[in-house]
Amino acid sequence: MSNLGKIFLYLALVGAIAALVGGGLIINQRWADAATLLQTKQAQAAAEQANKKAQAEKDADDAAKLDDDSKLTAANAKIDDLNTQLKTVQQQATDASTALVTANDNLKTAQDALDAIKKTLGDRTADQIVADEAKAQSDLTAAQSEQKILQDQYQDSLQKIADLNDAINRSHNGGQMPGVSGKVTFVDNTWNFVVLDVGLANGVVPNGELIVYRGRSFLGKVKVTKVDPNDAVAEILPDTKGVIQIGDSVLN
Repeated sequence: MSNLGKIFLYLALVGAIAALVGGGLIINQRWADAATLLQTKQAQAAAEQANKKAQAEKDADDAAKLDDDSKLTAANAKIDDLNTQLKTVQQQATDASTALVTANDNLKTAQDALDAIKKTLGDRTADQIVADEAKAQSDLTAAQSEQKILQDQYQDSLQKIADLNDAINRSHNGGQMPGVSGKVTFVDNTWNFVVLDVGLANGVVPNGELIVYRGRSFLGKVKVTKVDPNDAVAEILPDTKGVIQIGDSVLN
């Protein structure tokens, strides 16, 4: 083989070796790149997994926080309601305390009044008190009735005194109250007198004269000689024009 041929062969061998070496290097690089890529993908997958886990944990934390916030709001509302109830109960307690003080004052007043009544009543029982009150009321009613009767009697007496004084004054001159009207209830022609059914209460007075008539007929006159509250005795005067009978009318 010529030297040139050897040189070409050497160069070819060197090129082959260089190719082999370069190819190995490329293969090694590719294997290294593949390993790096795999590691990168694994790292990326791990990172994604970690991100998902972190997101899940964040979502769980957010949900838990939201639930905690809801529970806190409910707890605060309940606390507010309890505070309101507490204020109401405290006000009720204050009112009850004031009412208790008033009730105690009223109780003391009532007890003092009861003690005073017991002191006044002594040892009397309630039945005795009721009986005494009933008797006192009965006595009062009786006294009032008696007072009314006596008052009426007193007024009647005053009226009778006035009537008698008036009758006495009129008897001095024979004058009688106008409007006297009555009947003859008895006639005694022997002693010449009649009895009349009118007296002092009707205005008849001693010495007073009355006209006697029957129907429209004039019979005569009579003169009162004796008079009582409700009847009178009269003398038949001489100028009588008819016979006077029981039932004849008299007037002045």
